[in-house]
Amino acid sequence: MEKKEQVSIFESAQKSKSYTQRRRLQGISIVASVLLPIAAAYIVFYTGMGMPSGTINQGELIQPPVKIDDFKVTFQGKQMPLVNTESPKWRYLIFGGEECGYECEKLLYTSRQVHIRLGEKANRVERLLITGGAISADREEQLKSEHPRLRVLQLNQENIQALQELTAHQNVADIRAVLIDQKGFAMMAYDNHHSGNQLLKDIKRLLRYSYDK
Repeated sequence: MEKKEQVSIFESAQKSKSYTQRRRLQGISIVASVLLPIAAAYIVFYTGMGMPSGTINQGELIQPPVKIDDFKVTFQGKQMPLVNTESPKWRYLIFGGEECGYECEKLLYTSRQVHIRLGEKANRVERLLITGGAISADREEQLKSEHPRLRVLQLNQENIQALQELTAHQNVADIRAVLIDQKGFAMMAYDNHHSGNQLLKDIKRLLRYSYDK
């Protein structure tokens, strides 16, 4: 009788162990089914691996992506990194030229409309306008009124030129917006030949497959 009880206890323990293993495998399978497609989509977007030409990204890919978070800028009289990686946002870095003329204004308008159309996800995106020096008080007030979410940053001409060279693309004009990822990599460029719908399509896809903090 005692032997039968020992066998029963052993069988019960084996069943319990088997059940635990099945549950663990099910858990791993569920997590993998969620994370793997996201990781795959992110890799495809960045590297182009397995991606049919001209069917995914609307902007021009900067290949390889360029790390630019070590550039220092002036904002409201203070020196700070160009990209604050402690606040993991997607950023449009807008090169507007010396005076932000007509082409710059068009790009600011397009990026503003994209920002608005993101709705509740707008706080995960930031727009930065790079200037080579301080702007007039009237111009600053105009920008604040027309583009309340825009940050205007000052950078010396040498560093502006360096940034432009690092993020240049043969199919994109000098007056352009460069999309920077959450880790400070410049990875895509747009100019006024790109529509707001194209910018919106790219950023929505990236927000879908990236984390929020």
